[in-house]
Amino acid sequence: TTMIQPAFIKRFTYALLGMSLSTMAHSVENIEHLKPRPALPSDKATQYLLTDVDVVANKAIVVGDRGHILFSEDGGQSWIQAKVPVQQLITAVTFVNQDKGWAVGHEGIILHTEDGGKNWQLQYTNPYIELSNDELDQLTDDQFAKLPQKGAPLLDVWFRDESVGYAVGAYGMFLSTSNGGESWQDVSDRIDNIDGWHLNSIQGNGDGLVYLVGEKGVLFRSLDGGETWASLAAPYEGSFFNSLVGSNPNEVFIFGLQGNTFKSSDRGETWTKLKSNTTDGLMAGTTLGSDKLVLVGNSGVILSSPNAGEDFNLKIAKDRKAILSVAQLPDGKLVMVGQGGVRIASSDLDSI
Repeated sequence: TTMIQPAFIKRFTYALLGMSLSTMAHSVENIEHLKPRPALPSDKATQYLLTDVDVVANKAIVVGDRGHILFSEDGGQSWIQAKVPVQQLITAVTFVNQDKGWAVGHEGIILHTEDGGKNWQLQYTNPYIELSNDELDQLTDDQFAKLPQKGAPLLDVWFRDESVGYAVGAYGMFLSTSNGGESWQDVSDRIDNIDGWHLNSIQGNGDGLVYLVGEKGVLFRSLDGGETWASLAAPYEGSFFNSLVGSNPNEVFIFGLQGNTFKSSDRGETWTKLKSNTTDGLMAGTTLGSDKLVLVGNSGVILSSPNAGEDFNLKIAKDRKAILSVAQLPDGKLVMVGQGGVRIASSDLDSI
């Protein structure tokens, strides 16, 4: 069995991807091949690996290993486990309002909720299925090229409204829906990613500005909510794990492998390398007010900047476990998730 370093579980799941083989059918018509089993209730779900967090209104929603999705309506003091139809590792979650949200994960699963995260339904899956030599011979060149995507994980999801959304993942997977996820289409031809590099993150704002980042320095920008994309010149050729749009919409931060962090003040046309003070991978971030931001990553790294990235203060969580996502709660505290489950911190990070 190949061992995976916890630092890479969220975005770098290469060893878990596999060269999977499947028919080319899409959507939940493949559900019989997935053989889904409901996530099991666990009193320790908040302590297991969690990969992403989103906060909408007064609710925080976290997702992670074993199909676990939990939500809190009291600032993270208590958590309720949602009913989820799968046990796959869930890698990302996003909500467009208090009721409607989507989550993605391994085996190409896409889940949807319409009741604020209490109950989830399977919308899409792209599972591993082994093909015979005869079945392989019948595939077109395009179908053959997409074989590595079968059974591989989706790594991020973003919706611009209740109808239009995107999911991205390993081996260049890029899916879109225009009907709230009732159907999903492959839109990988919208970007110049002929080599099928992993797409690790898609982030946007409410004004049509969207960024897509991945391995080998792949970097794209959309100005129309994901309909059309331009390739941006990356400031280095290593992997980006995430991006963060600043409080000023012209500002964007991209970060990833070995602490590499860059800032643009002109929507990605030019970049400045920032001094992150760490060589650990940076996985996620959030803005706090006009100029303050927080980035989190492997080995318990927490970076805070009071001045939009000009300077960073470095803190290390006591347990040194990877932190994979961070969001601000309504009371100003921060909820972080990662290898050690959920942790709540004050906005000044004194409680970490």
